[in-house]
Amino acid sequence: YYTIKDFLGVILLLMLFMLMVLFSPDLLGDPDNYMPANPLNTPPH
Repeated sequence: YYTIKDFLGVILLLMLFMLMVLFSPDLLGDPDNYMPANPLNTPPH
């Protein structure tokens, strides 16, 4: 019983993770990655 229950829990977590990755991949991304680079100055550290 516990093996099936654990297996279904893992499948559910993987499905939720795949939904997040496939439908909103930029959800946890860094917003600085979307700023265009300026070749005339160095980025702040």
